Amino acid sequence: MKKHIFAFIGLLTLSTGFALGFTDSNASAKAVKVPSSLRGTWYHYDPFYDSYEKLTATTYHFKISGINGTSSYSGVKFPSYANGHADMYVSKTPKGYYRIGKYGTDDEGMWKRVNHKGHPAIKQPWHEIPDTGTYVDYWYKTKAIAKHPSVKYKASKFNGYYYDKYTPAYLQADEGPQKLYTSASDANSKSGHYITVKSIYKKYYAKWDSESNDVIRIRVNGKTYYQKDNSGFQSFNSWKDGNRISSPYSPTSRSKIVMRHGDKYSKSKYWDKVEHYKTGVLILKSWKFTNSGWVKDR
Repeated sequence: MKKHIFAFIGLLTLSTGFALGFTDSNASAKAVKVPSSLRGTWYHYDPFYDSYEKLTATTYHFKISGINGTSSYSGVKFPSYANGHADMYVSKTPKGYYRIGKYGTDDEGMWKRVNHKGHPAIKQPWHEIPDTGTYVDYWYKTKAIAKHPSVKYKASKFNGYYYDKYTPAYLQADEGPQKLYTSASDANSKSGHYITVKSIYKKYYAKWDSESNDVIRIRVNGKTYYQKDNSGFQSFNSWKDGNRISSPYSPTSRSKIVMRHGDKYSKSKYWDKVEHYKTGVLILKSWKFTNSGWVKDR
């Protein structure tokens, strides 16, 4: 009797194996993938709750966890109620958003890879109830960016100098090395003793000379020098021309970059790292702003 029972169990196991094998093959054929542009780990910060939400997207799984609980979708799980469909469905809208949700339910979200405030991000629009409009959440690569997503380049408070106060001054790469004279009279005549400065990485300090017309005083290594034409020095070291930024630094050197007052650097598409070259500039490297942020262009 026991032999028959074992034989039956063996047959049942074998039959189940065939069934599982068929199911796995069927599931593989109908598996639903998460769009590659959304994959990775992303964070959203909710200031009201002072809390983070986390989005984890892999090839076949999409999971959101946070203050409202957890939603999880699988592209390789086939629940019985779905009649052969995967647990997760994905569709694309004409505006480039992906609708991702659980099959046969209203558990759904809309997602799109974008750049926001200078960072790669996922945009998630929410329709208010009643449907009087839409508000948007953004998800970022790190918690730090999610909490403070604004690009933190310093901006000069102004583009000139004050008579009574030394302010930061940077040697402009497009003007080349500059002659600084040891007296205001020498600067006015552009003759006499002078030094030459050419470092575009150093922060100098400058102010207008109250006793001379069109002359500025510049502090270099604790000493005062004078220059008649101040076009070579400005209160910024990086500037925007059209949709291109020129800077002695790469776009990731945030703490060193000082933008020209009024420049909307978030609207820029290209970034050139430059240095002095004879009387002009030499472009060392270039970047282009894409959906992945700043990427090397050449």
